[in-house]
Amino acid sequence: MRTIFLFCFSLLISGLSFGQEQPQNVKEGDVFTINSSSNLKYEFLKLPKLNMLVKQGERPNYKKLNGLEVEVVSVEKTKEGTFAVLKRTDDEDFFIHRKTIKANLDKAFSYGELK
Repeated sequence: MRTIFLFCFSLLISGLSFGQEQPQNVKEGDVFTINSSSNLKYEFLKLPKLNMLVKQGERPNYKKLNGLEVEVVSVEKTKEGTFAVLKRTDDEDFFIHRKTIKANLDKAFSYGELK
C-alpha cells in the first residue's frame, strides 16, 4: 500500500514539474519577460560571453537583464526545438553592438528563464 502511494505521489510531482508554461504558438510580436535564474547563468538565452563584452568596452553585467520585456522578432522551428530572435521592447541595445539575442524557447520556458 505504501509503495502504491509513493508511486502515485511521484507521478503527481513529475506531472507538476513538466506542466510548466510551454510556448505553444509563439508568433512575431509576442512579448515575454526575462527572468533571472538563481546563479545568473542563462543556459538557453544565447548571450555574448563576458570576455567579449569587456573587449567591446562594456562592463560585463547580466543582472540588468532581470525583468526586461522582450519582443519576438522571428521564430524558427527546428528538430532541436523552437528558436526565436528577441529584441527589447524599449528599442535599446542589450549590450554594445547587440540589438537582438537568440533563445531556445522550449527550454527557456521550462527552466524559467523566460515567462
